[in-house]
Amino acid sequence: MNRLIAALAPTDRDALDACLAVDRYRLGDVLHQAGEPISHVYFPYDAIVAHSAAQDEGAPVETGTVGCEGVVAAAALIGDDLPFERAIVQVPGRIAAIPIDAVQQVRARSAAFRALIGAYVQAYLAQMAQSIVCNASHTSEARLSRWLLMCLDRTRGTAPIPFDNRMLAETLAVGRPTVTVIASTLQTAGLVTLGREGITVIDREGLEEAACDCYGRVRRVFERVLPLSYS
Repeated sequence: MNRLIAALAPTDRDALDACLAVDRYRLGDVLHQAGEPISHVYFPYDAIVAHSAAQDEGAPVETGTVGCEGVVAAAALIGDDLPFERAIVQVPGRIAAIPIDAVQQVRARSAAFRALIGAYVQAYLAQMAQSIVCNASHTSEARLSRWLLMCLDRTRGTAPIPFDNRMLAETLAVGRPTVTVIASTLQTAGLVTLGREGITVIDREGLEEAACDCYGRVRRVFERVLPLSYS
């Protein structure tokens, strides 16, 4: 279940449930492109969606991620239906798609819904700001550890996390060949194992020690403004 939807008042939740469609999305599926009008907003259940911004030269760079604690295309709910970023599925799974008109109707009549979305946007902006600091200041191994911990928080599972060199290169802002080297470093340290299905975390405590403090900073913001984020 998406935790934002679960946190809604019953009337608001029933209104959204009446028009949502839950589908399983694959790794690499694009939910919306930058600059194209948004027709739906997306509430991930157990999938993770990455936002990335283009640059004149080189691959896109990840700017933030959304899991079961949030909503994709939140900007459309506060008046901007032309997204600046692309949204692409980073970890496959179930996502609820709801027509933007239906969500805006709930937003227009419900102060509680507006407050919840506002709180989420506040937390997401904190995530984006901390990501800038992280990419500029911390090692690739620490950043990958942070990303894996965020995936664990959002999926609540022990299943392997899909490993895609191209997508993780965007996440870590490194070249694709470097991604395997970084992941192998964590495996050698006994924190993860690598396999065909992806990365399996085998030592969460060790991974938390390997991660930078950005993970804890962002998690504390989500827990403060959205108490149900990691419950």
